[in-house]
Amino acid sequence: MTKGKPVSIPTTVEAQIRTRARNLPVHKCYINKDWEESQLATIIVVRKHTNGNITMGNFLVDLKLLGVKDCIYRFNESTLRMDEILENRDDLLEECDYTLAHNIIYAGLEFADDYGFAPHRNFKTAQYILEEDSDNIPMIDVPLGDEGIPVLEVPYGETGQREMAILDKTTGGDFRVVFFDKTGKPKPMERTYAEVFEEVMETGFDSYWEKYLQSSSAREIQVMTDLVHLIRVYTNEEKDWIDIEFDRIIKDPRIIMKPDPPVNSYEEELVPAIERFSAGDIEKASVEFRKVINQHPDEPLLWDIFLYNLSIDSDSVDKETVEQAYSRFPGHPVIKAWYAEWLAQEGHIDEMFALFGDAPGLDALTTENTFISLNALTSFCYACAAAWLSKEDVLHAEPYYQIIVRLGLDYRLSEYIQWTMIDLKRTQLKELLAGVIDSDEEPAADQSSQ
Repeated sequence: MTKGKPVSIPTTVEAQIRTRARNLPVHKCYINKDWEESQLATIIVVRKHTNGNITMGNFLVDLKLLGVKDCIYRFNESTLRMDEILENRDDLLEECDYTLAHNIIYAGLEFADDYGFAPHRNFKTAQYILEEDSDNIPMIDVPLGDEGIPVLEVPYGETGQREMAILDKTTGGDFRVVFFDKTGKPKPMERTYAEVFEEVMETGFDSYWEKYLQSSSAREIQVMTDLVHLIRVYTNEEKDWIDIEFDRIIKDPRIIMKPDPPVNSYEEELVPAIERFSAGDIEKASVEFRKVINQHPDEPLLWDIFLYNLSIDSDSVDKETVEQAYSRFPGHPVIKAWYAEWLAQEGHIDEMFALFGDAPGLDALTTENTFISLNALTSFCYACAAAWLSKEDVLHAEPYYQIIVRLGLDYRLSEYIQWTMIDLKRTQLKELLAGVIDSDEEPAADQSSQ
């Protein structure tokens, strides 16, 4: 008798779930009672072994945007474990049909994937507790987003910058954000600068001013301060100069050129690093990113992607990385912009101005006919605005500031630019108002002395 190769028996829980779970019959499924109202579904799928034990998957599904946010799995455990879970959540959960559970999980997955979000890392294993997603499972309509519009919910203490940056790319700005306060209650949604500005223009400045005096959001304060300053402080010549400089940058044809294609070929290689960034593991993400960079040392745009992800998580440019990138590609417009942003953040203002020289607009980055990315535009405008504001020169900061806020580029940057500009403008407005009051009071004083 010929002996065959020894049979490999899975030993880890993950391996056993991947190879055996779908052979077990679905025993029961549970879901939270308020899932339709909250659009946040807690789903438990239980399969039963012949020995009476259970294998189960617990899935947290955000139907507003993020899909499978969390999941855990158990293999071949006593039913006592299941009893403990149900006992603690008996008033919140109810039994449901597997078809409903399956549709909710996979609808959430697909919705999240459409907007650039991957499921929780445990789903790679937990998916095998579910049936294969095929035509054998009847389709059920599941409500997603706000009538199909993705909604990002940001817990208290978090910024949501990474998620908003992803959504800005995948939706073109067609998404909503809800921030939560300390008590877990949603705060009023902050509108974009462009939305408030457009409303002021439609309503009329005087009418909107009456509303603004009664109640105003942080964004309304920002827009109205800008408009009052524009009307009261700048001369006509200065207004014309701001418009010329704004148009010189925003209408530069290099912004709308197509990017260089080589980076697309590295997408699969970058997946592990991007997943680590998404999970918040910055240290390991950096290691993975540097592996790809080392394999393609002549590709500057890989450094751009790396710096972008680092800046989203840390709200600042990484010193070591940006210096390495600039030493390698000092003439590349994107890398030069990142380096300028870092110089501005570190307070090396004279070095930043020397880096750009006297070249007008985006010629300060390059005079070549090459694509200038949104990342480069953001960093360039941030660096220039920050540099001029450090000198308390509101006029020269204005065109760069306007590009940042009107194009919604402030999702990646700190609030430094916006609120420094507001504070300086208010100071100038107070000085102007004080001058008007003084000039009105002075004649009165003279009259009384006569």
